[in-house]
Amino acid sequence: MDRVTCSSSNQTSMISVQKALDEIGLSTFLSSPRDVYLIILQRAIRLLVYGQSAIVLTAFLKSLAFTDFQMGLFMTLTLLGDAVGSLILTIYADRLGRAKVLLGGSLLMTASGLVFASSQTYIVLLLAAMVGVITPSGNEIGPFRAVEESILAQLIDSDNRSTIFAWHFTLTLLALALGNLSGGWLTRALQHHLGWAAMTAYRAMFLLYSTAGLLNSALTMALSANVEIQRRSSGGEEDGLFEMGEAEEEVVEETKEKTTFSFSPETKKKVWLLSALFGVDNLSGGLVPVTIIVYFFTQKFHVDEGTLGNTFFTTSLVAAISNLIAGSLARRFGNVKTMAFTHLPSAILLALVPLPSNFQFARAILVAVFCTTKMDIAPRTAFLTSYVSAEERTAVMGIINVVKTVAQSLGPTFTGLLATHGKIWLSFVIAGVLQALYDLAMLYFFTRAVSVS
Repeated sequence: MDRVTCSSSNQTSMISVQKALDEIGLSTFLSSPRDVYLIILQRAIRLLVYGQSAIVLTAFLKSLAFTDFQMGLFMTLTLLGDAVGSLILTIYADRLGRAKVLLGGSLLMTASGLVFASSQTYIVLLLAAMVGVITPSGNEIGPFRAVEESILAQLIDSDNRSTIFAWHFTLTLLALALGNLSGGWLTRALQHHLGWAAMTAYRAMFLLYSTAGLLNSALTMALSANVEIQRRSSGGEEDGLFEMGEAEEEVVEETKEKTTFSFSPETKKKVWLLSALFGVDNLSGGLVPVTIIVYFFTQKFHVDEGTLGNTFFTTSLVAAISNLIAGSLARRFGNVKTMAFTHLPSAILLALVPLPSNFQFARAILVAVFCTTKMDIAPRTAFLTSYVSAEERTAVMGIINVVKTVAQSLGPTFTGLLATHGKIWLSFVIAGVLQALYDLAMLYFFTRAVSVS
């Protein structure tokens, strides 16, 4: 009798575990094509070094005696330069070759990292950041995101996109968390244990950044031809990216001829509306990027890079885990409702961040912000990739991402002006209000949106 009871209990436990794994979509993720893993790995590597550089960037610029306004202008122009380059590359990515665009972006990462590791001239650093790939916010920049998300949407059927994107963002946000943690502590260790000067330690982080670009270049070349639009090998096998046969090359040429920059009237309407709404959301994000938050906490509470690294490790870790929950919610309530109702609480909390006079209390609010602030990413991406046709997807996502970048670029300069007048706290309040308006607008316009791809 005891054996029967024990066996029944074990079966119940196994069923519960399986349900939990199905709920977070683990089996779906594990059955994904190899290219999905390579794309996620590349983004994880990028966000790792993005997280590291975001922790030290403002300190690096401050060490070079740049003013608050110069730093704000630097971040704004960096994002604008990125927007122009990304617009060109993503619009024509399907013609040029998606993998080649990713390869070019990775090489630009390497180049810009080397410049930051060797130069101290404002204009040189600015040009390297604008032409190359340096993130002033700790978030994704460059042509990568639109191209990679278009690839993932092509490789995964629409029913499983929210799940795969949830895992995609969870794993890459974990990498960002590790970058935030390691960036602060590595900088601190190099100074306190090895006796390096602060500037030397900062430059070492940019050398790591440059190395990551080289590693991603190698990973890009390992992608199969399936990442390209309508590119399949005649035998159904995955070929190396630069090992196409004659039949496949003919398909590629046909694809290039068909892939032009033109949208249907319906798509144009969608692009205008989505660009406006995402622009508002990213303007708010540009007001308080990670680098600005780091600067605010440093100035107000006088905490060091190691402590801030711990803080942003916690926030990124919380944000990463929350993405798996978002995937489950999206399957139940739909992408748009999940986006709005998970993002709205963080918008309200963001406006409250500057209120506490105690560091621990302020940090607790910041962590609470990140509990839900990233939960809209996976359902938003799944919604966007399904809302436009497959043929227009890469260009649409590229344009929208550029609009988001431009909107985000306006924020740092405005926050820099507020900082010069001792009003940097106001940027948190404005950002929170803008994010709340964006969430409500998404609910109003897209609750009944229909998937087309």
